Amino acid sequence: MAKFNDSPEYVKFRANAQKYNIAISIHAPYYISLTSVNPEIYQSSIRRVANVYAWAVWLNAKRIVIHPGSYGKKSDRSSSILMTQITEGISEGMEMAEDLFPNLKSQFHDICLCPETMGKHGQLGTVDEVITICKDLGVNRVRPCIDFGHVYARNLGKLKGRRLYESVFEQLEQELGSNITQHLHIHYSKIEFTQKGEKKHHPNTSTWGPEIDPLFEFIQEQNLTPIIINESPELEPDAVLLMNQWKHLQKAT
Repeated sequence: MAKFNDSPEYVKFRANAQKYNIAISIHAPYYISLTSVNPEIYQSSIRRVANVYAWAVWLNAKRIVIHPGSYGKKSDRSSSILMTQITEGISEGMEMAEDLFPNLKSQFHDICLCPETMGKHGQLGTVDEVITICKDLGVNRVRPCIDFGHVYARNLGKLKGRRLYESVFEQLEQELGSNITQHLHIHYSKIEFTQKGEKKHHPNTSTWGPEIDPLFEFIQEQNLTPIIINESPELEPDAVLLMNQWKHLQKAT
């Protein structure tokens, strides 16, 4: 493991992130399934949670974004059972990380795991569910990742404009505290949806929602300091687009 940690690629990455003052987050593997009924898949998912903590240290990432899992057949297991399975799996993954990488253990406490809101109706990850996971595990180690494109698509575009953003921030502050909303981890892109929720991510220049300007205005008015990650298919160009939109708002005010 030490060789992996000290590889030139990781050393260069960490140095460049520090040089340009870039906050790093990492996304846990998409094939993690903490709601699986298959014991082998579930245990493999726990091990992957453990491994991603080491990756985060090697990359100097302070936030790990993770998909909670899918509902599966709702008739088989209640939501409370699924939530318990998720929180137990995350806890076991954290403990396993300390066992597998004892030399990194002290650095794991600086890393926050961020369960993400999901856009499809078959995926576990409403705002309420993400809040519950954070409450159950404690916001000192687990905080929400709010993907507003997912929230928008899951609600079939019924919440839009400033109300979309305000409603989520209000709920988070009420249930998790102002420190969470002050430094919220956010994903953003425009998303096409059907009656089943999210269908497809689109570039930020598309006519799909949600619009970013109401979020930027809210952030500025409330003096918030979130991290916003562009999740569109056009990663770099759209990230620059968002940055320029933010700078334009700053100049306008």
